[in-house]
Amino acid sequence: MTILSAIRDRFSRSSSSSSSSAPELARDASTAAGDDDALPFAGYDRLGDRQVIDGLCDHSQIELAAVESYERSHKDRKRVLDKLRYMRGHEPLPGYDALSVDEIVAALDAADLATIKRVRDYERKFANRSRVSEEVVRTHSRRQAAEPASVAPGYQPTSARTRSSVPVDRVPVDRLGGSDRP
Repeated sequence: MTILSAIRDRFSRSSSSSSSSAPELARDASTAAGDDDALPFAGYDRLGDRQVIDGLCDHSQIELAAVESYERSHKDRKRVLDKLRYMRGHEPLPGYDALSVDEIVAALDAADLATIKRVRDYERKFANRSRVSEEVVRTHSRRQAAEPASVAPGYQPTSARTRSSVPVDRVPVDRLGGSDRP
């Protein structure tokens, strides 16, 4: 739901209720036009919990930080703060949210596998842009093919150990009980 439609819904509910008055609508309109400089984004104070939560995915990490700060100091709504806790994260590249798709694609060419995976995870969680996701898959496949796979150490279950592989300084089990038997 967009902010504009939320404002329209608020005004339509206000005008349809029997207790609404012209001064109340004028106050809402003046709030909409005036004091939005201190808000994390325009019209924030007029949005309900669900409307704020639904709109968070459209904002960058910097904007989410501003929303969280404002929310903690003003309304302190648990549901909104919980969603913000989930949404807040470290950008996979410095300034990632401000980068265009082309800039992200160019940065992927020089990125290591760990960074590519962080970009993939971040995109899935936040922007989910198909072009970036497709490029992540292509770059990841190319990078894996170019880098030799590390050899995993051979699996050896503990039951397969030979008696000679047990350290010499270990005390035999029959001596742990404190008995003096040889």
